[in-house]
Amino acid sequence: MLSILVPIYNCIVIKLIETLHKQLERSNIDYEIICLDDASKSHFTTQNKVVESYTNTRYIVLSQNTGRAIAKHQLCQKATYPWILFLDADVEITNPQFIQNYLSHINSNFDFIFGGFTYKTNQPDSDSVLRWKYGKAHESVPASQRNKIPYKVTIAANVLAKKESYLSLGIDTFGQNYGMDLLIGTMLKKLKKQVLHIDNPVYHIGLEQNKVYIQKKERAANSLLKQYYDGVKESSNTLLNTFIALKKFKLNFLLAGLFRFFKPKMIKNLTSSNPNIKIFQFYRISYMCWKDLNP
Repeated sequence: MLSILVPIYNCIVIKLIETLHKQLERSNIDYEIICLDDASKSHFTTQNKVVESYTNTRYIVLSQNTGRAIAKHQLCQKATYPWILFLDADVEITNPQFIQNYLSHINSNFDFIFGGFTYKTNQPDSDSVLRWKYGKAHESVPASQRNKIPYKVTIAANVLAKKESYLSLGIDTFGQNYGMDLLIGTMLKKLKKQVLHIDNPVYHIGLEQNKVYIQKKERAANSLLKQYYDGVKESSNTLLNTFIALKKFKLNFLLAGLFRFFKPKMIKNLTSSNPNIKIFQFYRISYMCWKDLNP
């Protein structure tokens, strides 16, 4: 009935798989757990192999890194059952009814059911506080709000989907591009997939360091630019829509100039112990305008 799919890269998943296995055993359904390790360092693969001891659980290690999109596509192809549940490796499940909450929707007419994302209350160390503050502000959104704009907050780190619907998106064509969550909403809208949001969140515990997260957001902006160059002129992504509007009125030249001038000051703020999320948003859109003019 249900395939749990966990892409892994340099992350320990033992606690996550243990939690999932206990809930699945109690659910009394046919299930499988497939972990696909995308060529992690041996330190991680050696520890993670213990999950193979759980029933109906496979742990597969790739010899070469393929990237998140291709790894997820491979996982989907390996899935036995018509419904798949994707979970990122760096999440934590605290709700004892997590699996049951998804099972209550498994016979619905929806193609994708997004459970949501949340963050711990306590602020992390200053070197990873940017990821935490951004996540709390823009990703930890209740289902009541997400359902009003169903294609906007589509975080693929915790999503139940029909296998055939997921494969139809052609996610593998994203390649090594970072920012799948920025792209998937547009694909879902374009293909008119039926989307439901529910309050069944996981905790995001794999917080990147500030500098690393800034670099990842730059790569995500590059992915959006590629989408624009490929002909997308209308998106469910606010950042891309803002870029398109700025470019239309030729304000992208101004933003690109501001980015070049203020970048050092913005980086100083964003890597501090108290980064400003509004500055981060301006950094992202101005970077996008600058990158478009400096390919």
